[in-house]
Amino acid sequence: MRRFALILGSIAILAACSPSAPTAEAPAAGAAFPDLGQAAYRAEGRIMREGQSVPIVMIRDGANFRMEISIDQGQTVIIRNGQTGESYSIVNAAGRTMALRMSNDAISDPNAGWDAADTATMTNTGNCSGAGLSGTEWTRTDADGAVSTGCVTQNGILLRATKNGETVWETTSVQAGPQSPDLFQLPPGVQVMDMNNIRGMAEAMRGGQ
Repeated sequence: MRRFALILGSIAILAACSPSAPTAEAPAAGAAFPDLGQAAYRAEGRIMREGQSVPIVMIRDGANFRMEISIDQGQTVIIRNGQTGESYSIVNAAGRTMALRMSNDAISDPNAGWDAADTATMTNTGNCSGAGLSGTEWTRTDADGAVSTGCVTQNGILLRATKNGETVWETTSVQAGPQSPDLFQLPPGVQVMDMNNIRGMAEAMRGGQ
């Protein structure tokens, strides 16, 4: 049960790093923000939270999204299937693999707030670079008053994101190209549980001990 709680804690770290919703600002003249929802790539990077650096593998192919996080207690995989619209956190606990069904709002995505639909809330603030790639830096003011910046390549890869000057996401390497559809699907035969059913999860854990 303790192992399971620690894994859920790693999910909470990711959720806490979700950026706040932006507020409206005047866009820069002639700004053309890349569409982050069309890129296909595998990237390695890290999320920073209160001085803690968490290594992440980020895999995207259009609306499909996969994030892998490894901690001492094991690996957690978060997937969002763009075709089905479903999101899951796949964890290993008590000797078994389980998939926790989650709402899309509960999935922490470093790209949140950095997409073409939010162009009107951002200002082009110059050139930037990261992971050996060049990009354009964009700035926005979030609903909580914080100032966020994002370094984005022209083909839609978020290289770095900051909040009030502190880095919250950083890409360290990128391999561009189409990704296998299997990466965004549940493993065959995996047990699926609803994240809202906390009692059911606890009972399942006790039964596996």
